[in-house]
Amino acid sequence: VQPVILHGDLWARFSTLTSGNAGSLASGEPIIFDPASYYGHNEADLAIARIFGGFGVPFFAEYHNHRPKSPPVEEYDERVALYELFHYLNHTLFFGTSYASPSSSRMRRLLKFVEGKT
Repeated sequence: VQPVILHGDLWARFSTLTSGNAGSLASGEPIIFDPASYYGHNEADLAIARIFGGFGVPFFAEYHNHRPKSPPVEEYDERVALYELFHYLNHTLFFGTSYASPSSSRMRRLLKFVEGKT
């Protein structure tokens, strides 16, 4: 895995498309803002986007045109579940127990995956 700089909090609330008066940017160009940047695996940025939504299938398809899924591709969903777990645990600590159930379900899913590999 080649570390890249990540947005860190990539979801629809922190993105928009430019209008006709965005300086040198053409209308309709994407803008992302309010980063919590760090270096990590590019797939980690997709976890928060999947949790809080706002990006449709075309977004993820285009993302993977630019940054293909890392090998082993067949374990992509489990890697994203692991990155989602980080955000769910973080949100449980900061915002309360409403995030505990999704945290538990991600842990159970990942344990089943690991147990199936042994």
